[in-house]
Order: sequence, then structure tokens, then C-alpha cells
Amino acid sequence: MSYIKFEKDRLVNLEYALSKELIRSNRAGSYAGTSIVGCNTRKYHGLLVSPLADGHKHVLLSGIDETIIQNEKEFRLGIHQHPGDFYFPHGHRYLTGFEADPIPALCYRVGGVILKKELLLVQEEERILIKYTVEDAHSQTILRLQPFLAFRNIHQLSKENMDANIKAEEIRNGIKYRMYNHYPFLYMQTSKKAKIITAPDWNKNNVYREEQKRGYEFTEDLFTTGYFELQVKKGETIIFSAGLTETSTHNLNSKFISEINKRIPRNSFEHNLCNSAQQLILTKNKETCIIAGFHWYNAQIRETLLSITGTTLYNKQSDPKIFIKIFDTVIKHVLNSEELLPPDIPLLIIRTLQKYVAYAHNCESVWKKYGKHILTLLRQLKEGKFIAKIHDNGLLYIPEEHPTSTWMGEFSDGKPVTPRTGFVVEINALWYNALQYLTGVAELNNSDSLRKEISTFPERVKHFFNVIFVNEEETALYDFVNENEMNDDIRPNQLFAVSLPYSPLNDFLKKAVLVKIEKHLLTEKGLRTLSPKSPKYIGKYSGNENERNRARHQGTIHPWLIGEYCEARLNLYHDQGLKIVENIYKQFESEMSEHGLGSISELYDGNPPHTPNGAISYAPSIGALLRVKMLIDDYKQNL
Repeated sequence: MSYIKFEKDRLVNLEYALSKELIRSNRAGSYAGTSIVGCNTRKYHGLLVSPLADGHKHVLLSGIDETIIQNEKEFRLGIHQHPGDFYFPHGHRYLTGFEADPIPALCYRVGGVILKKELLLVQEEERILIKYTVEDAHSQTILRLQPFLAFRNIHQLSKENMDANIKAEEIRNGIKYRMYNHYPFLYMQTSKKAKIITAPDWNKNNVYREEQKRGYEFTEDLFTTGYFELQVKKGETIIFSAGLTETSTHNLNSKFISEINKRIPRNSFEHNLCNSAQQLILTKNKETCIIAGFHWYNAQIRETLLSITGTTLYNKQSDPKIFIKIFDTVIKHVLNSEELLPPDIPLLIIRTLQKYVAYAHNCESVWKKYGKHILTLLRQLKEGKFIAKIHDNGLLYIPEEHPTSTWMGEFSDGKPVTPRTGFVVEINALWYNALQYLTGVAELNNSDSLRKEISTFPERVKHFFNVIFVNEEETALYDFVNENEMNDDIRPNQLFAVSLPYSPLNDFLKKAVLVKIEKHLLTEKGLRTLSPKSPKYIGKYSGNENERNRARHQGTIHPWLIGEYCEARLNLYHDQGLKIVENIYKQFESEMSEHGLGSISELYDGNPPHTPNGAISYAPSIGALLRVKMLIDDYKQNL
């Protein structure tokens, strides 16, 4: 029995089924995404979405509609939404089940025909394979396959136009086609020779409901060149291939089997997290990086640093060498950047290195490789390359002209939603942790140059952190302090002063901060970004882009913060906090059948029932839960 599955009663309920999305990617940069019934609900959906020469992802193959023809009757298995909440065809009515282990599989029953459809992206190619297995057929049966094409950037939409090419060229067992001359050809082939019917046409006004909810343009016209027709019989297998190069059709079945054998089984909560983590790792142009999330994100430095240890080192299905490749990519881009980067970037690099040393137990070799880079980052921080100045008291100070340089950096209507300047709590907690950690590294490696850079910073930073941030009235920490404000919003940022290995706080204050966070911010899906008691609190993440941006850090839950919370609780209460941490981890298991199947979303509403939102698969969220699982396993092993 599959770990993730849906029965017929769920699949025919479109309001339910369309909220469940599947996402599959490969190491070549392509992905396939749609809803579990095959109806695209986003402009980002498609069965082959690939990066092209311009560096952007493009939807090439939007979808494919199947039709079963038996006794001259046609049963159309596809489904598209059109204006007026109208759906046609109604292929979901023929569905009997969906499973996701090890790859997405749909089962249809039409009269005397039972058809299984499986989706698989080839790991190192820009190619999708769709396998059709005729599990039963009582009489002569024809399978018709009709591809729908978009050939556009993922952020745009296609409309009927006179520039689109009409003619496709026949190749072995299929056709090659490009909608516009500046695009590469898409090669569509079948494992068995098909009758190719030329019938160019536009399927107009396809509605993408998720885009409509998000306040964007939401209708698209898709092009079809015609369709493939194949005579099929019981027990027969047909494989449809769509890729950017022509393939040998006689070995498609063996290729399909070979690709399946490379997949991590999706038969448990942890395996799904491991699988999703690997889906986000991309190697391109000799660089390895982490895609921040699906569908619209690319690799981003902060999100990579927040997720790298969880998705690689704490992923039992991953090769730890991947960590080094990704970390090297980050270091190179940060050191070579001509932009003024946020101050948490160098501090998160040091924190990541700190985690790696704890994992690898080899500080000397790590320092030998990365020591010069860390020294450079420290010097650049002092010289002002990053958006923070070192104040006379040793703390890092963000100037007033940079109000969106922390991770809470959204704009709405052209204005910053959560401007945070001056002394910012998580920045200085990370700064103190980095200084204390590097003090130990300097002693272990006898590095005079590192000792010189650190000097007497740790003592000063600890003293003034307590002077500036401790809010004695609330027994908590200010979120930020500047010349005009001592901001006492209850946010999760103060958690870093408890979760990091080196904290400037005593245990009494640590426990007080944790109590405050548990009372106001902790939910079953992670930590809210603002207390519901605040007049600025927004409990639902919805509406157009400006409305969503206003809500993003004003109460919306960010699951990645749960990693910091669990580490803080274990740091303070050790094995006595283990049961709570285990319960938190288990509470996320139900998300395997929600939003992005087998993965963890980027955001959740602050208000119950904490509806998932944002990217359907988000690297920091996944990495945080793999980190929590590692913490649980380590504590159990040492009991």
C-alpha cells in the first residue's frame, strides 16, 4: 500500500482534489507539476518545465489529454477549468485512485478498460516519460494522446496568436515541434509507432484558479498540433516521451525502469522529506545549488544557508559531499558579489560551518580549507561590505536607510512592511555566536590572524546585548532598538539568542524567552511571525500580492523556525524536552498529503486551521524538519 494515496471519493471531489499538488524535479533543472487529477491550477504547472538558454524556466508541455476509444465511443480522461467554474472534459470522474510511491500514478476505469498512468522525469535530461499500462480491456481499444503546448516563461501566459508555428515535423515514432523559432524543438515520441493526426488548434481560456486567488492574470490559450492514436490491448505498455532531444524509442521501457530504480522510496514520513530535499538540489554549469522552493523560486543565498545542513548532512539518503559542493558555490558568490549583502549572510555562513564541523568532527581540515574565506568575511564585515556597521559597543547596527535588510524584508505598495533598523536581535545573536565560535577555532588552530580580528569583541557584545535587548518589564527581548524605538513586538527572532550554541543570555532569560514564544507564537505548524495580541497581526495569508506581502511577517507561520525552537528547547531542557520535540515532528506528518504532496510548504496561516500557502515545497521548511529528526535521533542514541 502506498504511503500517499487517494481513493475515488476524494478524486471526484474537485474542491478537495485541486488543492493537492504534485511536484517532481530532476538534477537538470526541469520539473513537472500539476494537481493530483491532472488539471493545472497555476501558470507554473506543466508536465515539462525546463530552463532554457536565457536562464529562465519555460513551460513547454503544459499537459496531455488522454482519450479511450472503444466501440466507437470516446471517453476523454483530461480535465481543464474554463470561465464560470466550468470544467471540461470531466476525466476526473473516471479516476479510481492515485498513489505517489515511488512516482505519481493515476488509475482510470472506463467501461471495460482499466488504464494506469505514471509520471517520471529523467534525472539527467530535460525529458518526461509518461507510462500507460492497459491493465484490462475487454474489446478493441484505441488510446489517443493529445499534447497541449505553451512555450512561454513560467511567469507569463500564452494567448492565441498568428506567430505560432502550425507545422510539426515527423520523426521516429513521433514529431518534433517548436511553437516559436527562438525556442528549441520539443521531441514527442511513443515507444510504439502511433498514427499521428495533424489537427492544429487552440484550446482557449484555460483558467488557473490559484493565479486568480493571487490577483494575477489567470486565463491561457494552449496550442495543440494534433494527437497520437495507438491500438492497445490488455497487458500492453505504452511510454510517451517529451524532451529537448530525440530519443531512441525502442529502449524507453528499460529507461523508465532504470530511472525508477534511482528513486528514494516514498514509503514513510522521513523518506518523503529526504526525497523532497533531493528534488531541490540542482547542478548546472559545474555549480551545485539548492532551489529555494517550487514553483517560482531560484537558488537564493539566505534560503540555501537556512536549509543546507538539513537537506544534505541530516538527510540520510544524501551524500555529504553534496554539502561541500553547495557550500563552495555559496562562498564563491558571496565573496565575489558586488552587491551590498544583508548582514546575516556572513553570520549564517559561519553558523553553517559550525554545524558542519560538529557533523564531520574535523575542525582542523575544515579551517585549512575555509579559514582564509572566514577571515575575509570578517574583514569585509568590518569594512562595511555588508549592510551593517560595527558600533562602538561592538554590536552590529543596521543604518536607517536599509529598513528591509533582514529576513523580514517585504514591501507592500512600495513601502517596507516590517522596517527593522538599528540593533536587530537575531543579527546580534548570530554575531555573538560567530565570535565565540571563532574564538575557539583560533585557539584550536593557533591562528594569530583570527585572534587579531576577533580581539575583545565577544565580551563587549555579550555585555551590550544584555544592556540593549533585555526588556525587563516583559522578561523578553526587544526585536530591534534604534534611536527612535525600542520595538517590543513579540516575534520569533529573539529565539536565536536561545537556540544558538553560544548565547549572550543566562538560563533564566533563555527560559523566559522560550515561555514567551510558546505562549504567543508556537503552533502545530511552526512559529507565527507576530503575536496574535498585536494590533498589527494578520491571521490569514491571502489576497493579491500587496495583501500577501503585508501578511507575510505579521502573523503568518514560517515552518523553518521550528528547527530553531526545537534546538532551543533541547538546549535548555535536554532529554526532558525530547517528548515535546517528538510531538512537534509528528504533527507535520499529516502535511504529506496536503498542498505539495510529500513535502512541506513555505507558509501557513497564523489562524487555525493553519492552511498551507506559498511555495508548495520549500527548502528551509524541509531542512528544518530533517534537522529536528536528527536532533531526536541523536538524543535518543545518547539516552
